[in-house]
Amino acid sequence: MTVLTVISAVLMFLFILPVFTGQVVNIGNVTGFLCGLFLWHMAHHPSLIQNPWIIVLCAVLAGCLLTAAIIAYRMIRVMKLKADGSETLVILGCEILGEKPSLMQVERLEAALKYLDKYPETYVICSGGQGKKEKISEAEAMRIWLERHGIIPQRIYKEDRSVTTLENIRFSKEIIEREGLERTVAVCTNEFHLYRAVQMARSLGLEARAVAAPTAWWLFPTFCVREFYAILYFTLKNRKNH
Repeated sequence: MTVLTVISAVLMFLFILPVFTGQVVNIGNVTGFLCGLFLWHMAHHPSLIQNPWIIVLCAVLAGCLLTAAIIAYRMIRVMKLKADGSETLVILGCEILGEKPSLMQVERLEAALKYLDKYPETYVICSGGQGKKEKISEAEAMRIWLERHGIIPQRIYKEDRSVTTLENIRFSKEIIEREGLERTVAVCTNEFHLYRAVQMARSLGLEARAVAAPTAWWLFPTFCVREFYAILYFTLKNRKNH
């Protein structure tokens, strides 16, 4: 059971770390930490495997892992939809700290900046509304950051009403149609978020490609697990509506 003990300890460490490094507590790290705790308990009480309820729980966890593997495969496939400069870039917003982009928002902005520098004729939509603890909208914070890094104002559009990923895409589409921008979009967000964002863009009638922003290693596991829940919810809701 030594291997199981090590695995459980690593899981608990990875999923508790964001609480201390970024004050992040969500369904992702709660799920990961509880799974690690369960494995730790199993490692130190192997006789529990004979309990019928534990067997059922293990079967459920195995099913969840299989589902997660399928979702992870789809995430990887979406990242291969490389943007080529013929698109309208849409940067999806996330939390800002007062008026400054958070680490995850900066990760997206840095990936977007590389795209915009490589393709100087393209336009960008900064998409994100204003949260309760935010002094300005996420779109405005992104605009300021991009201009400070050399992107001229004429290339930047702001979408500052959205509070969800679906609204990011929907309201950005309205700007694209109103301003006559290219309808193929390059969605810029963290890699774990791309699959759902691209699927949402397609559900709204847009062709979508990917600009992946790498996520800090200590945040990736937590937000990846959280995204699994979000993808399942979106998939089930989308099927119900159809």
